[in-house]
Amino acid sequence: MKVEGFYRSIAAALVALVILASATITSCSTDGSASRRAVKTGVSPTAGSPSTMASPGVAALVIYNANVVTMDDNNASAQGVAIGPAGRIMKVGTNAQVLGLADKNTQQVDLRGATVLPGFIDPHSHMAGYAMYNDPEHWTDVSNINVLFKPLPGTSGCLDAKDYQHCFVPVQTQQDVTARIKAAVAKIRQSGSQIDPLPVLAFNYDASRLGHGAGCSKPDGLGLDCETFENGLARPQLDAIAQDIPIYVTSESGHISYVNTKALQMLNICNTSVASGGCHAPTTNPTVESQLAEKGQLDEDLSLYATGKMQGLVLNRYPTLAETLLQKAATIYAQHGYTLAQEGAATIDDIGLYNKVLQNCLPNKCPFPLSAAMVAYDDSSPDFSSIVATGVAGRTLVGSNPLLTVAMLKSFTDGSPQGYTAFLNSPYMQVFTPFTNGGIFQQPYVGLPDLSEQQIQQRLYAAHAAGFPMLIHQIGDAAIGNAVRAVMASATKDHSVPPPGTHDVMLHAPMITTAQLDQLKTLNPGVVVSIMSTNVYYYGLPECQQVLGPQRTMNIYPARAVRDRGLHLTLHSDTPVTPPYPLFEIWVGVTRQTQQPSWYPNRNTQTCPVIFANNPAYPGDERISILDGIKAFTTNAAWQYGMTDRGSLATSNVADMVILSSNPLDPSVVANPNLLQNIRTLATVSYGRYIPNPTANQPPVWPN
Repeated sequence: MKVEGFYRSIAAALVALVILASATITSCSTDGSASRRAVKTGVSPTAGSPSTMASPGVAALVIYNANVVTMDDNNASAQGVAIGPAGRIMKVGTNAQVLGLADKNTQQVDLRGATVLPGFIDPHSHMAGYAMYNDPEHWTDVSNINVLFKPLPGTSGCLDAKDYQHCFVPVQTQQDVTARIKAAVAKIRQSGSQIDPLPVLAFNYDASRLGHGAGCSKPDGLGLDCETFENGLARPQLDAIAQDIPIYVTSESGHISYVNTKALQMLNICNTSVASGGCHAPTTNPTVESQLAEKGQLDEDLSLYATGKMQGLVLNRYPTLAETLLQKAATIYAQHGYTLAQEGAATIDDIGLYNKVLQNCLPNKCPFPLSAAMVAYDDSSPDFSSIVATGVAGRTLVGSNPLLTVAMLKSFTDGSPQGYTAFLNSPYMQVFTPFTNGGIFQQPYVGLPDLSEQQIQQRLYAAHAAGFPMLIHQIGDAAIGNAVRAVMASATKDHSVPPPGTHDVMLHAPMITTAQLDQLKTLNPGVVVSIMSTNVYYYGLPECQQVLGPQRTMNIYPARAVRDRGLHLTLHSDTPVTPPYPLFEIWVGVTRQTQQPSWYPNRNTQTCPVIFANNPAYPGDERISILDGIKAFTTNAAWQYGMTDRGSLATSNVADMVILSSNPLDPSVVANPNLLQNIRTLATVSYGRYIPNPTANQPPVWPN
């Protein structure tokens, strides 16, 4: 789901960034004495780059007294790892073997029995988008998913239980949302800055997850039964709050945004009543999108364009803010075990930003705690050649930086189900305005395709010819059908395949069928199927009750079917749609538990059960094992990127590791997957740089 394209209008602000001087990550002691003093959690109090003073054949960093799970083909375990000054693994073995490679300049860390796994690799998210939302001064939180891991009311980290900007206080009704936007408008008025105000910005709104409030069509109405911004009347609703201050609201999926008239004028979208010279034209379904924009609803590419323009206003006013927020986001990712993050649809400006903060990281000290993979994208043109050009230019810009890669290109085949832009073979379970409007949408309404099968196939040719695999966003069963047929035709009829060692990615694919998976498993080279397991938890109930119905949701996101066919399965969060937390994503994949919010009651647990597995009415069990989940973020994720030197702990591999308080593969955890929520990330090792997690001793915020 889209959260990308934030930065097209802010190239100057992004490219001019400088590396932060971070106080949270310091260089290691040259005599090794400080790093030998392990704290109670079993991690060193210092962090930094591998020592540049190490002699040839001498380790720069040694971790020992650990439970090392290598994730290699032999399922080997060890006690320690020795890492060379170039950030590569020298030895995986016993304590004696790895300590034998140390001298007085070696950083040594006693893990006191903690578990070491290969660092978690992010198969798909949007870390820069996540960074920009994590800005309580400029973005109002109107979500009910704890994407930012805010402390809960009643805990020590939450100073004011009513402070939804710094504590997790979920919105429960449309009235909660409206109240928060009104408060943001009032704050501007009180400051006296309405002469040239920044827009009121609100993030991660989702009408489908709201409970009963005013304006509901049924006595027990929920979500889309009630008055929301997703009813074709967003513009007058937001105008009623303010007409002189721009208001801009993004959805949780990022596929839809909502505006008042003042904001619509600023965005200057073509074929609307407020458009003027030099207007911005939609690139996908232009007639439909222009008609919706007139109503204050911006779909798909218009939402991406608008978010970039609005965020650009903030960053242009505060030129150093982007670097601060990106550093904060990277730190949160690392604190949850990631050693490589993805920018899931990166413009050339995004790539420039990452290149700036990562270009001087080796072998010197580096405040940025992980490496990054870019998925090139350009939302300004319907011509795929612009996306190819972004990828090529990005690779030239990045050069040989080992911490940054332009991994693939991005294409969208449709939108999101709860936003009613997923392209289906048959109508939605329930359809609400504006999608019932026959003057705008063909009836019966089945969603909107972004690309045809032929267009997807043409894009695959172009991507492969330019030396890139393609990551293909696909949600609805009709869109998935187009994508699968295009991939099969590209490989089998026209022999267009990605470059050796790389793989096309079928992204999201919640409604992919076993027959389609059987087709994909015949391909050589194979494809990756990347499943958004967390959507089962957060959106299983709304999609079952209102959007798609139980028949199409009970076995949605079929991770086990992917695994059973020998296809490479990865899991992803699509952050900032859901939290960037691999252990949580694995837990959902293992349990297939759905959230039962107090404000959004389950009307019939027989029809829409808490656990989406083994329902007699809808046979199937898509639960996977914890080991499958770990592979999804290690060996399989490395295979997705074609990174043969990551994903497992072996001699000469990149020294990326996550250090956990206990082993997620321990038999006690396998027997009771709920124990995953007690496991803490104590530290990570990124390209040989040891980075402790200062929040490791705090109670974890398991997503709510």
